[in-house]
Amino acid sequence: MTRQSLIIALLFFLPMILLHSVQGYPIDVIDNFGHTVTITNSTRIVSLSPCNTEILFAVGAGDRVVGGTTYDTYPSEAVNLSKIGGFSTVNIEAVVNLSPDLVLAEHGNGEETVNALKNLGLTVVSLNPKTMDDILENIRLVGNITGNDNTAESLIADMTQQIKDITDMTEDIPNSRKPRVLYIVWHEPMYAAGAGSYPDDLIQMAGGKNIIEAEGWPVIGIEDVVDKNPQIIICSGMGGGSYTIMEAITGNQILAQTDAVKNNKVYPIDDPNTIELAGPRIVQGLAELHGYIEPNIQPDSNATSDISSTPGFGMILALGMILMVYSKRKGL
Repeated sequence: MTRQSLIIALLFFLPMILLHSVQGYPIDVIDNFGHTVTITNSTRIVSLSPCNTEILFAVGAGDRVVGGTTYDTYPSEAVNLSKIGGFSTVNIEAVVNLSPDLVLAEHGNGEETVNALKNLGLTVVSLNPKTMDDILENIRLVGNITGNDNTAESLIADMTQQIKDITDMTEDIPNSRKPRVLYIVWHEPMYAAGAGSYPDDLIQMAGGKNIIEAEGWPVIGIEDVVDKNPQIIICSGMGGGSYTIMEAITGNQILAQTDAVKNNKVYPIDDPNTIELAGPRIVQGLAELHGYIEPNIQPDSNATSDISSTPGFGMILALGMILMVYSKRKGL
């Protein structure tokens, strides 16, 4: 090989050598379903869900994302990604045509879709977060996969602090003082956030009590809502639907019996994705819910100041009596 050929070869292979060295590829990771996945590269990434896309951009790998779903709208750069279909309607051919080194999938894509991509030889990591801790761990996982560990850890630290700032104020509040909250995503029929959903977790963290005990996103009847009498109703609908839901709730004569409607405590969420997507912006959703819930937390009756229990009160009272007697004797 001539010297010129050697230089050309080095110039061609050096970027790949450096990338391999910096990222430490290949690496083995365990995804949320317990599958061990070997990552050999992450130069071209296809995201199969909006929250995955948000995480990728947040940890600093946005410039490597070459494809996303039609629902990817945040950050603004995600709008221009090549589209591979919807969240639950992934176009397998569109994914393959983008020649990804890594596909970041989610539970909602469906097992059939994930298996089809794996069978075509694609590297697929699947996420399935269920709690706030899971979201933080997935940010760490994506940071590790893409070689952005430091950015991911910084983001996690910031989110953890924001969560702590709120939970430090709410974690010791007894249920008897927590306002009753209803979180709905549509009104005909009425779909609500139940146990195990992100809104349910955030309501509890924010100091509220979710009136829906059923799992997931159940349909609830108006009579049940009146019976449970929420003090706060949160309306969450995509594409401006929050205001449509709010108008339907406040204009309903039956729901007018609830404390929430009576006291004008029906609130629309401008961007439901901050509450319902398992991404970095979920701390913004927590802060928004806390802003609605905190003013409605019942005061602690035991916290009212009783001056008679103040240290030294007896001595102060005795001195007052002496001064009163002395004043009478002197005719003051």
